[in-house]
Amino acid sequence: MVQGVLELKRLQALAEAWRLLAPLGRREAVFRQVVEAVKAQTRAVSALLFLYRPEEDVLELVAAEGLSRERVGFRLPRGKGVSWIVFESGEPLFIPDVSQDPRVVFLTGHPQPGVYLGVPLRDPEGRVLGVLSMDTAGGVGEILPEERFWLQALAEAAGMVLGRIEALEKAREEAERTRALLELSLSLESAREPLEMAQEALETLLKLTPYHGGALYLFQGGRVRPAVVAGRYPPGFPRLYVEHPIRFGEGLLGHPRLWEGPIYVEDYAAFPGALKPYAEAGLRSALLVPLKPEGRRYGVLALGSFGERVPYRAEDEAVLRMVARRLEDALERLFHLRVLRATREAALKALSRVLEYRDLETQGHTERVAELSLRLGRALSFPDLEGLRLGAYFHDLGKLALPDEILRKPTALSTGEWKVVKTHPEVGLEILRNLPFLPQTALNVVLYHHERFDGSGYPFGLKGEAIPLEARIFAVVDVYDALVSERPYKRAWTREEALEELRAQAGKSLDPEVVAKFLEIV
Repeated sequence: MVQGVLELKRLQALAEAWRLLAPLGRREAVFRQVVEAVKAQTRAVSALLFLYRPEEDVLELVAAEGLSRERVGFRLPRGKGVSWIVFESGEPLFIPDVSQDPRVVFLTGHPQPGVYLGVPLRDPEGRVLGVLSMDTAGGVGEILPEERFWLQALAEAAGMVLGRIEALEKAREEAERTRALLELSLSLESAREPLEMAQEALETLLKLTPYHGGALYLFQGGRVRPAVVAGRYPPGFPRLYVEHPIRFGEGLLGHPRLWEGPIYVEDYAAFPGALKPYAEAGLRSALLVPLKPEGRRYGVLALGSFGERVPYRAEDEAVLRMVARRLEDALERLFHLRVLRATREAALKALSRVLEYRDLETQGHTERVAELSLRLGRALSFPDLEGLRLGAYFHDLGKLALPDEILRKPTALSTGEWKVVKTHPEVGLEILRNLPFLPQTALNVVLYHHERFDGSGYPFGLKGEAIPLEARIFAVVDVYDALVSERPYKRAWTREEALEELRAQAGKSLDPEVVAKFLEIV
């Protein structure tokens, strides 16, 4: 009968404790509510809540009511105080008179008689998180059974609520980690400069890990230098790499397993190969992973802490590995793209020489008009400069299909022959239109570069702004280069003569606004 009554009281206490704590969504609110509830519902003189801090291996007082309220933040080293007995055993501890127990630590500094009860705080998986205790030192000399039930119920409910909060925080952290990595992956999909990509990768890593700073290290001329730096560093730390340069094989960056990585060092000063200037500057913990796109040794991505130790966490290594892989993939794409660009540039230059030979153009005409088109496009804030440049290279491609007897005819062309010549823009478009790397801007230059502002051009006789701007830009450049170049049938005009002719054609065959901007830049 008595046992049944006690069990009922225990269940009632647990239900009340759960009702009190379940709505709370922040750790600090749970800590505060627990000690306030102990103090309010019992005759305790003091209520204390200690949590275990694995990084320092201490029990920290995170909340208190009563005589020790002002000692929040106090830390108990392992083995000191009776709370450690509760924590390590995972069992409640009752002490009839704390003044007679040498294991007790009085936070007030004044030993007083009283009763102590400490109970473990467990998460839903059974791990001991800390210790909740009450004592009557300086007050009444006993703890009633219902007070014991209440303390244990609060500890049990608090452990479950804190476990739920931790799970929610981990879920949010994982969602944030996933979002940040997705954003980084999407950003790295676009081909950019390697150092820009590394900067973004490091900034993402510092958001997802507890480290203070990060760097991309490159090996050049037998030395190691940071090519990109992100995060927080002690004053003057980045200059150490200039004042005390690191040679290949020295320090942490010379670790024998570096290229197998990742490498983690908890305390840099204790690392056998530590370099004194860097240790004295405060470098503490470090996590490094090599970057080896296509198997080549490109560099090292590193994270570091200063002053305080960052314990090893598998999730930090995992995210560093993942970001390094993303960066390696992006670097590989960039390397391939550079090869493709170099190949394409060589092909464009070879094509321009073929066109110049075939059409008896002056040497360098295609490259000159491509460069001038870019300058004029920039001056006009034209959005697709690469398309404009490619259009300049391919503008007369259709002439390859013209017969030699027309293209190389030394005398004036007949009406029929002119009709054939005027087909070369459309022929050029037919050759190029199925090439996926060519933007519409380039195709427009090829098709419309002989259209004239007043409608007198070909192949369609378009007029004014009906002609795409890229074609109007190129037309000015093409006319200018043709005027200042020597041809079998004409002398080369002087720069002044050519510019005067452009002024005369402004608003007639050429766009007046484009001509005005061209006159500003040449």
